[in-house]
Amino acid sequence: MGFSIMSAVLGGIIIICYSIMIANTSNQRYWYYDFGYDYDYGYDRRYMYDTKMAISAIILVLGIAEFVIGIWAAICCCMMNPCTCCAPQQVS
Repeated sequence: MGFSIMSAVLGGIIIICYSIMIANTSNQRYWYYDFGYDYDYGYDRRYMYDTKMAISAIILVLGIAEFVIGIWAAICCCMMNPCTCCAPQQVS
């Protein structure tokens, strides 16, 4: 159960970090499209933005999946009553 909760926490951190990164990078779109081909490095800078945003979006979706699965696994683990935290207490 502890690993499930830790997974949900790390998924939440990934969601927060990559949401902020996507929000900040979306303002740089026009900066990348202004310069075009970079002869010093031998690649087109316009594609750097698209690649960066695609990878960030994939990691964001995986972070959301990790968060949801971590919460779901913690709930399932608690409902199995290994430590009787969710079970009704018996009075003797």
